Amino acid sequence: MALPREPRQKMINMMYLVLTALLALNVSAEILNAFKTVNNSLESSVKTVNNSTETVMGSLLEKTTKPESAEKAKIWYPKAQQVQQLTKSLNEYISGLKTKILTASDYNPETKNYKEDNLDVPTRIMVEKGEGKKLKQMLEQYKADLLEIDPQIKQQFATTLPIDLSMPPTKNKGNNSWEAAYFRMVPSVAALTILSKFQNDVKTSENKIISYCHEQVGKVEVRFDTYTAIVGQSTTYAMPGQEIDVMAGVGAFSKAAQPTITINGANVPIGEDGAAHMKINGGGLGDHSIPVKISYVDQDNKPQVIEKQIQYTVGQSNASIALDKMNVLYIGVDNPITIAASGGGDDKIVPSIAGAGGTIQKVGNGKYIARVKQQSDDCKITVMVDGKVAGISQFRVRQIPDAVATVGGFPSGENVPAATFRAQGGVGAWIKDFPFDLKYKVTQFTISTDSDDGDIVEAQCTGNAFDDKAINLIKTHVKTGKTVYIDGIRALGEDGQNRKIPSLVYYIK
Repeated sequence: MALPREPRQKMINMMYLVLTALLALNVSAEILNAFKTVNNSLESSVKTVNNSTETVMGSLLEKTTKPESAEKAKIWYPKAQQVQQLTKSLNEYISGLKTKILTASDYNPETKNYKEDNLDVPTRIMVEKGEGKKLKQMLEQYKADLLEIDPQIKQQFATTLPIDLSMPPTKNKGNNSWEAAYFRMVPSVAALTILSKFQNDVKTSENKIISYCHEQVGKVEVRFDTYTAIVGQSTTYAMPGQEIDVMAGVGAFSKAAQPTITINGANVPIGEDGAAHMKINGGGLGDHSIPVKISYVDQDNKPQVIEKQIQYTVGQSNASIALDKMNVLYIGVDNPITIAASGGGDDKIVPSIAGAGGTIQKVGNGKYIARVKQQSDDCKITVMVDGKVAGISQFRVRQIPDAVATVGGFPSGENVPAATFRAQGGVGAWIKDFPFDLKYKVTQFTISTDSDDGDIVEAQCTGNAFDDKAINLIKTHVKTGKTVYIDGIRALGEDGQNRKIPSLVYYIK
């Protein structure tokens, strides 16, 4: 039927047609969020691979200076440098493409928001302007250049480099080229994810070949490249004539292979001086011990763990208020407290708590349980003896730390045999090195990987077990060389909160 001639009706009809077209092009928020999740996982994976590559290159450089390995190292180190240079050039080009897409999609550097569902930008840049065709050519050339560095490299990696440039399957007959199949009429967030996928492939290829170069020389050694002074004393408070033991030395560490340090059960980041620093409340009256655990990789690339106890003593005050387990009060659990005061017996001590919606209850001689409901930096416990204030202590109130998810006890980032992964039943959660014995139950998660055709396949599970769809996904697609992502994980704790906890990534070997 012809359009009416009245201008107003013509405008209404045109607006309807435009709206219909927009609805047809609309991409759901769930799909956009799925792409963002995968993209974040890929970018995190690239950082992990980069750290590994830096460690291997540092070790290989070190071997060029050692008499027993210098001859071979001076042959293979330049080849590894060639790999790095080729990778750097291609990686920068792909990063430039991502910047172009973000800029054209109205990226705001302050909020980091952009038009994620824009379908025109990837089509214009990658298909119409030929950047997609150029990308494929550069990936092909990169792969060829890597294999030409050395005949042994070509023999080892001719068929195993993780750069697949085959034509992806597509149902749209208009996508008759490689670049169109990947980038034509896809939202900006999907185009960025695809580019991150190729960056991950390139960085993984770099790591595999550089590691192979090192294997021709010997095992990886951690190269110490930073030094710091270590000083200490037996006491910071001495009586006249008391002997003080002063210690001084030099510590060496590698910035590319930093240790993992926990103090009093909490992970502490490494500072510029190579040491972990943590301020700790002195706690209650008497002798105390703080556990310190240092995990590191030695010169032979073997994991090592050192555990120490730091001893200190808190002197007498009018009233001592000590948290038995941690230096903060945690919401939703029984926080044990020891209270002692001079000037009166235990029956004369009356404690009270102010702030954070707290309550305190006596459970034994000098022993109390505090419960709090709200996060606060100003929760005070006051001790009264015979109606007089004997002491006031201020504590911080915090939420229970997030649980850590795991599959079969493997932490995120591990290389897991395919058969081992397929034998697992689901996802568990727990808090590592936390003094309270808390139980967590995973309530939901999404498992995803890529199919042999390059498509993302996923299964959303309710509860902590792999459902039938997830089991079928694992049996069909979890194979050597694949990467498995588990995200959208929520775990229910004893405090009644169903929290979102960090995602998992596993590399199947």
